[in-house]
Amino acid sequence: MKKRNDFRRTRASRAINGGVRQTGGEIAAPPHPAPPHGRRGSGPFTHRERTRNDLIFGAEPVRELIAAAPGAVRTLYVKKGGEMRFAVEIDAVRKAGAAIVAADAEALAQMAGSEARHQGVVALIREYQYAALEDLLAAGRDPLVIVDGVTDPRNLGAIIRSAECAGAGGVIVARDRTVGVTPAAIKASAGAWTHLPIARCGNVAQALELLKRAGYWIAALAPDGATDIYALDAARRLAFVVGSEGAGVREIVRKRADFVARIPMRGRIDSLNVSVAAAVALFEIVRRRAAVSVSSE
Repeated sequence: MKKRNDFRRTRASRAINGGVRQTGGEIAAPPHPAPPHGRRGSGPFTHRERTRNDLIFGAEPVRELIAAAPGAVRTLYVKKGGEMRFAVEIDAVRKAGAAIVAADAEALAQMAGSEARHQGVVALIREYQYAALEDLLAAGRDPLVIVDGVTDPRNLGAIIRSAECAGAGGVIVARDRTVGVTPAAIKASAGAWTHLPIARCGNVAQALELLKRAGYWIAALAPDGATDIYALDAARRLAFVVGSEGAGVREIVRKRADFVARIPMRGRIDSLNVSVAAAVALFEIVRRRAAVSVSSE
């Protein structure tokens, strides 16, 4: 294959620390840009009525979220009498088109959960708008990570974080049997979700065929892979597939991959956490591409 796209380097956003409670549905994508003051229904967010809420609560988590993407908040609930404490956040989300609601402590506790500490603020978040897979492929972003079967949102968030920190081109998340971009995934991504395009696909096997036609070589990561991860051709346009926490990459996916790649284990445990495996693969490609770039100067 010929030369690949240059890696971009972006600074990871501050971590979203503190309590997050997922009550179903999906999360908001970063604004591009936020809708003008007073306007609703424009921009990348939808305002469709939800049957279940997506909540982030606690002073620091909500502040970090608003600092990264104020347009992500649909409604900000603030404890009555605490408006001055969150004046900066209120102003930011109001300008981005959010509603502000003064609520009593009992109502906030009911939203956050009896065992949680809302600290006087709860944010209801808009529905996440995934990037179009076709647009992601047309842009030729490289490398990509395809997530198929990961059910723990913390693992998905960690994969997104590793992908962004490695300068990956994007993440593709399977629609079936795979967690979406939820509040818990957002927290685990430490702000990376605001910088990285994330697409969703309905049929992973068909998506892999689209990737191949777009010039990508598919490497499925598995402990028993026939190809050593360090032997992969880093000059190729690559897409790594990671599978479920328990069963790993599905057989139908393995059959459609160009390589089934393993990360050599030196200890007594024979496999890595799925997010760690993705990080090792991505940063190995970064290292080798950087070495080639330096040697050619």
